[in-house]
Parts: sequence; C-alpha cells; structure tokens
Amino acid sequence: MLSVTYFGGKGLLQRFFFRTGYVYAEETERAEELQEYVTQNKLSASDYKMLKKWGTERNIDDFTISRGKWLLFDISYNGKIMYGSREIPNLTWRMYHRISFKDGTADVYIYEGTADKYFNILMVFSVVLGVAACIGIVVSGMYENVKYIQCLMKEVNIISRGNLQGNVTVQGTDEIAQLASGLEHMRQTLVKKEQIEYDLKSAQEKLVLGMSHDLRTPLTGLMAYLEILKKQQKEGAVTQEYINKAFDRVLQIRDLSEQMFEYFFVNSRHHIELEPAEDIMCAFGDYLSELCALLEYEGFKVNTDRLEWRQISVCINTDFIGRIMNNIISNIEKYGKHENEVCIQLCYGNEEVGISIQNSITRFDSEHQKTGIGLQNISIMMEQMDGRMEVNADDLTYCIVLYFPEKKEYHKISKV
Repeated sequence: MLSVTYFGGKGLLQRFFFRTGYVYAEETERAEELQEYVTQNKLSASDYKMLKKWGTERNIDDFTISRGKWLLFDISYNGKIMYGSREIPNLTWRMYHRISFKDGTADVYIYEGTADKYFNILMVFSVVLGVAACIGIVVSGMYENVKYIQCLMKEVNIISRGNLQGNVTVQGTDEIAQLASGLEHMRQTLVKKEQIEYDLKSAQEKLVLGMSHDLRTPLTGLMAYLEILKKQQKEGAVTQEYINKAFDRVLQIRDLSEQMFEYFFVNSRHHIELEPAEDIMCAFGDYLSELCALLEYEGFKVNTDRLEWRQISVCINTDFIGRIMNNIISNIEKYGKHENEVCIQLCYGNEEVGISIQNSITRFDSEHQKTGIGLQNISIMMEQMDGRMEVNADDLTYCIVLYFPEKKEYHKISKV
C-alpha cells in the first residue's frame, strides 16, 4: 500500500507540474530576482562568491550558469570554474533562463526543490497511511480473534454445564482454530462416551428385567412342584415325575445364573490379550473336533464336508473361544433337532474367515429369547477379539457365524 500510494501520487504530481508549469513559474520568479541582483551589483557570470552568497541565502538546491556547452558556475562547487574546463551535463528535461551579466548573457538553471517538498509531503502521507492501514488490519484481525474467543468461551461454558449437543465453532486454520478443533473433538468424544454409557445402562436394565422374568418362571414352577411333593409326602405317595420336574427347574436356574456370571465376567474385561497369529487349523481345529465329538456323543449327526482349510492366520483368545463353543454346544443340546444334521463349515470373505454352525431346531424357550444373554455374551467376546457374530434363524433352522479378521503376518506351519 505504501508503494502504491507514493509512486501513484508522485506520478500525479509530476503530471500536474508538467501541465500547469507550476515549478517553472516558481523558477521564473527566482530568475527575475537574480537578474535584478546581477544588474544592481554589476556581476559577471564568473563572480562566483556573490552568486554563491545569493543562492545560499535563498536555500537554492541546484544553481548553475553556463554559456554554450561550458559550465561557468555551480553552487555546489567551491571556487572559480575556468571557462572551457567543464562541460554541462546533457539533461534535456532542464529548463534554462537567459540572464544578462556584465560579461554577456548566459543560461541559468535554478531549482529550489519545490517539487521535492511536495514529494516529501507525499512520502510522509504515504507512510502515515500505510501505518494506519497496517494498524487497522491488525486491530481488525485482533477484533475478529477476540470475537471468536468470546464465542468459544460461551460454547465452552455451555459444555461445562453438561450440554454436549451444541457444536464448537471451528473457523480458520490458526492456533485458535486448532484449539477449537480440539475442543470439538473432545465434545464428540464425550458425546460418544455418554451414548456408550447410556446404551450399556439400558442393556443392563433390560438384562436385569429379562433375567428377573427368566428366574421368576422356573422359580414359580419349582415352588409349585415342591408344594405338590410336600403334599404327596404327607400322603405317603411321592411321585418321581414331580421330582424330575423340580430338578429340571433347578437346572434352568443354574444355567441362568451361570450365563449371568459369564455376562458380567466378560463385560468386566475391557482389554484382553490375543494369542500370536496362527494358522486357522491350529487355532480352530481342536475346538471344532471337540464340538463334533460332543455333539455326536449326544446323538447328533455332524456334517463337516464343507470344512475347507486355507492358509490364513488369525488371532484368538483361547479362554473366550472355549466359552463360545460351550455356549453353542449348550444351545444345540437344548434346542437342536437330532434327526437333522448339524452343518459345520468355514466361510471366507473380505479379509476375514467365519465359522458357520447350522442346525435344525425343535423348540426355543420364549423367555430365553427375550433376554438373549447367551448371544450377548458371544457377541461381546467376539468384539473383544476384533471379530463379529451373525445369527440367522427362522422357525426351522438356526445358524450362527463367527467372523475373525485375517492377520497378514502369517507363519506357515508344517502338517504332521
């Protein structure tokens, strides 16, 4: 801005001086005054002392006298200049005045610095304007920053009162904007944390309500059977039927309590350590072999024709895999249909491998279906192993798929 103002103004001033002849008019007045001084004192063009005195008293910046191409007098030179010793510079823009001296006429150039005065004023004005503009820009930027900081203070106060729904304003890329971005990230993290806590609380409340209902049903039946047995005991005719029914209710209560214990046990372990990556046959082989053996022992037919092993490595937690398999075996034993096969296969997807177990069902306890605590336990354990669970069920079949992510750091294991 300083350069534009100064050079632009200088160009306008030069154009003004050229068109109006203002500077030349000032010089003409001074030349007339010189002519009068020369006439009164009968000076020749070489009387340098008197001429220098005249120019110095009037603060003339540039004052020369020449005749032809030879310089006769220069106010900047101390002493007499011999005719023919120095040539005048060829400056076409200079305008000379004819002055009559005692020894003849000569060309006089007088410059009092009239234009320089205006140029200096223009320079001062340009500097002041530039400084004012800089101050204005800085103050404007500071004002915007102050407004932005005040806005952030209001938003932080809202967040500090527990309201996390409002966004933190992020504008620009400076340090304040980076701070605001950090606050917004912190707010989003708190919102996610609150949502997780809310979902966890809701799930626990649902679990408690469902478990209380599940426990109430077998407890009510158990109390009824015990009342019948108590009455039969008085009559001396205790039947094995009600003893077996009471025992079944005790087993149901035990299973529910074990599932509840497993749920809280799994949820209490937020971070687990996975074993080093290994071949899927080494990771799953023993568990699937045990699964097949136990199901066949219980009278189920197991189909493993589609159990295809590939050279893929996964990371598992052996404790969790054992619990998951026990849960699946328990469900098949309770609700599986012995006449149809239990199909076990491995399915391969996008950088993951899944264990699919499908069986036909004869019955499914409605109260257990409401809570689904067993499936919740499996789902939580799979998530903590960086995997996932899928369940597809209808009135006739039930299929659960356990997906594990593929690990790239595969080490080939020789088969015996």
